[in-house]
Amino acid sequence: MRRATLIALATAGAAAAAAGALPGAAQARWGAAQLISVDNVRLEQADGGTSAVDVSADGRWVVFQTRATNFFADGDADEPGTIRQGGLFRFDRATGLIALVADGDLLDEQSGELLRRGAARPSISDDGRWVAFSTAQRLVPQDDNDNVDVYVRDMAVPLPAARADGGAYQLVSARDGGDEPAAYEQIDRPELAGRLPGADVTAGQAISGDGRYVAFRTTDLLSDLPARDAVDTPAYTVFVRDLLTRRTVLAGARSDGAGGAGGAFGPVVLSRDGSTVAWVGRNAPDQTRFLPGENTDPSQTYFLWRRWDEPGATTRRVTGLADPDDPACVGGVESNPVATGPCYGPLADTDSGFNDIGQRAPALSADGWTVAFLSGAGPRPLQDSETNLDVYVTSMRPGVSRKAGTRVVTRATAAPNAAVNGEISSVAMSDDGSRLVLVTTRRQFLPPAPSLVGEPRAASGGAELYSVDLGPGGTTRRVLLPGGADLNGAVDANPVLSADGRTIAFVSGATNLVAGDANQQSDAFVVTESPDEQTAPPPTGLGADPIDDEINGGGGSELGVRAVSRRDGSVLLRIAVPAPGRLAAVAVAKVPSRASRAGSRRARRSAARTRRVASASARARRGGTVQTTLKLSRRDLRSVRRGTPLKARVTVTFTPSGGGRRRTASTSARFRVVVKSRRATSRRSFNRSR
Repeated sequence: MRRATLIALATAGAAAAAAGALPGAAQARWGAAQLISVDNVRLEQADGGTSAVDVSADGRWVVFQTRATNFFADGDADEPGTIRQGGLFRFDRATGLIALVADGDLLDEQSGELLRRGAARPSISDDGRWVAFSTAQRLVPQDDNDNVDVYVRDMAVPLPAARADGGAYQLVSARDGGDEPAAYEQIDRPELAGRLPGADVTAGQAISGDGRYVAFRTTDLLSDLPARDAVDTPAYTVFVRDLLTRRTVLAGARSDGAGGAGGAFGPVVLSRDGSTVAWVGRNAPDQTRFLPGENTDPSQTYFLWRRWDEPGATTRRVTGLADPDDPACVGGVESNPVATGPCYGPLADTDSGFNDIGQRAPALSADGWTVAFLSGAGPRPLQDSETNLDVYVTSMRPGVSRKAGTRVVTRATAAPNAAVNGEISSVAMSDDGSRLVLVTTRRQFLPPAPSLVGEPRAASGGAELYSVDLGPGGTTRRVLLPGGADLNGAVDANPVLSADGRTIAFVSGATNLVAGDANQQSDAFVVTESPDEQTAPPPTGLGADPIDDEINGGGGSELGVRAVSRRDGSVLLRIAVPAPGRLAAVAVAKVPSRASRAGSRRARRSAARTRRVASASARARRGGTVQTTLKLSRRDLRSVRRGTPLKARVTVTFTPSGGGRRRTASTSARFRVVVKSRRATSRRSFNRSR
């Protein structure tokens, strides 16, 4: 998804460049990536890993889940004795700024014990205003339990210090008709205080485009949802909440009308228009029609689908070995992977086959009628015994049978061939259903998959991103580095797409996607397809900054430091610490005195004196990595801007919080300012267009 023109990071001083990354502008292109999990005001990457991401319809707003502790505002301090381990943040690609959505896990500062489960699994509305997520933090006054609940944040409302005040949050997992929180089964588990099971959402796919509807499921415990007199609704039941009318609707219902069916152990997804919910679940025979001869074992896993708010709504299987939608079907089926006929569906076995699809989220088109999914069953009639997960797309429109509506998109082989049989871990889909994005370790794609465009990966390795155009566009590798180099880390499952499928947000642990990536953590990235590659400007910002020094030490009980020169004349320090404590960093350099600056070069050297040019302090809340920035005074920065880098020696002193031996570590650093001329910009653009 990106070449090493790397990222155009939006810093506060480069907002105009960042605005070019939006759809319709020319900055971004397939192959060039933008780092999202970054604080451009402090010029700091996340000091903790990123694990989930979602993007708005136009590609401007990106929300991500992180364990970073260095993104909170200076005035937003932790409560005494505790640490917030990251949370949810929203990145604005037009300004390069991040904003806190909700707090993450709450930890004991000394022991690191989890005190309360924080915000997780974000999903953002089309305009970036509404963000759905789950948390055990009580964010409205009426939430009086220790269970995990589902909320929506209104980003247009300022976030108060007392989170439950001010109306920034709205409870989603509430009883039908009002704002009363769900009641859950009582369990005697004191060790789970602050993180009891309750309700949850699926990252990137829970909220409708207009922010009105949210699909969620309960988890381990019985509940009284949607509005039961008793706490007897089965665990793992699917619901949809209408935030406008305060309705909570049972979507995972039994076909006999006897309440919730349960069994929704996997992801739950909502179409962008809010009309359709799909999920991975069990207890399918209690929810939908089965034919005589089918396996009715309730433990079997299926992809289930429902137009949840239509009169007479029923739950349907997305596909399978049977085809109850075929009007010519009379009778039943048998467990025979090569048998054909009106009652047989497009798959040779149940949805999973010999694989586990329990966490493989289906993907829905904007109107919910088209579904993309993974299955290991193989197409009927089964010609071989391969059991790899492959991609299928089907239409759920009325009058379309499962056979007629289903298309096989990828196909592996029974032969031992890693290039064509690699795992496909997830599938995402554009709003109109014409483009898919896969995360897979495959390097080659056999028919019927659209032909690969461009060069394949040189050797087997971690999972990468591919887009599959179901029209004439082919299959395209979306992460490209200079000279054909491969990523040095995998792309995580479950990337997300903008409405038109031209902007992809994803998480990866690769460190060579952008220059200067120094945090050794999984980060969030965005790549955007632009129709005009030749006018893309050269990279600017954090992603173009080289690393001057590797971390020295930092293993076990040692202290280590790495310096990264920034183009604005500052130096980012990444410090590996063994425990909680205080850090002080000092940079010293030989700087000519004012009286000697008019003399000869030899005179200036002899008159130079060593002095402190920058200093910084930081607090380590736990053992791990801490970031801080060294900035020159205005006088020294003016000198550096004249074109001569300032070489310095940086010494970091660490004082443990609990007492003990102080430690020091040193490294070299270089303060410099990089100014690109228009001529250089034009030459680089010309070279790329050749």
